[in-house]
Amino acid sequence: MWTFKTGDLVSKPHPKKDEDLRIGIVIKDDSTTFSIKWLWYNKKFFMEKEGDIFREMNNTLLLDTTMYGRVYNGEYLKLLNSSYLDGNHKKNRETTQKNS
Repeated sequence: MWTFKTGDLVSKPHPKKDEDLRIGIVIKDDSTTFSIKWLWYNKKFFMEKEGDIFREMNNTLLLDTTMYGRVYNGEYLKLLNSSYLDGNHKKNRETTQKNS
């Protein structure tokens, strides 16, 4: 079960290489879902160099907002930076992760 919270910076890494394909921020979360607004994508990977039509499609499709269910659905996401690393937020997050 994913424990991403609002304000967390996350990435969608390449499945075989050590590089990020997209980076975004969690803009909303509740007990069953969380939403990520994608802010950046790897332009070399997503055919940015192939022409203007790909640039427009990438901006529309890759920099969208995506909602994910908290139950693992097969897609791997990585936490880059948490907004909850101080005080009570850190303790609550550690407890939640241990219970998952």
